[in-house]
Amino acid sequence: MKKYRTKKEKVYYELRDEIVQGSVAPGSRLTITSLAEKFEVSEIPVREAVQQLVQERYLVTAPHMGITVSIISDEDVCKTFEIRAALESLAARLSTRRVTEKDIGELYRMIDDSRQYRESADFYAYWLCNQAFHSYIYRLCGNERLICIISDLMHYSHRYPQYYTSVEQIDGSIRRHLEIMQALSDRDEKLVEDLIRIHMIYGCRTVRQRVREANERLKRESGGLPGA
Repeated sequence: MKKYRTKKEKVYYELRDEIVQGSVAPGSRLTITSLAEKFEVSEIPVREAVQQLVQERYLVTAPHMGITVSIISDEDVCKTFEIRAALESLAARLSTRRVTEKDIGELYRMIDDSRQYRESADFYAYWLCNQAFHSYIYRLCGNERLICIISDLMHYSHRYPQYYTSVEQIDGSIRRHLEIMQALSDRDEKLVEDLIRIHMIYGCRTVRQRVREANERLKRESGGLPGA
């Protein structure tokens, strides 16, 4: 069991994980009292955790609505991917200066692993492998603050609906990964930066479509979109 330094930290991380994993669904209404009972703490750390989650847009508050799990909107996806594209392409460019032959070998091994998930059509496993591939590249950049910001944004993006839903999508992703690897091997900083940005554009288009579909289903099921 994970240990937390404070009760506020416990509530923050556990509630955030529930939101990211979808066990607390978008549009769900919460109360300070019910959260305090759930996490077996007083209301003070709950209020502190909720305030932070509101700032990070996991939760929203409004008069007469209380606390609501935020709905993922098209605008939210666009803004998140704009930031991710800028920061991840920068990190990849910096990493190109520091990548070693050992790193390149490890990244190619990860692509080989991803091909196995493609053959078994294990879309979730491929998604995890894709995340690990990109994270490995960014961690090489040598800028801990940049790595931390990217990690937080990637974690937030885990809220988005399942990205890979077809073998064709995986084929396109692997093809772009190989192009990135060739540019890394050539130490071509500008090309690596451009390829990561293009990769993010593909991702944004797909996620926006998935979010629109998910929100349409939510509208039909609930008759509206509370907390949007």
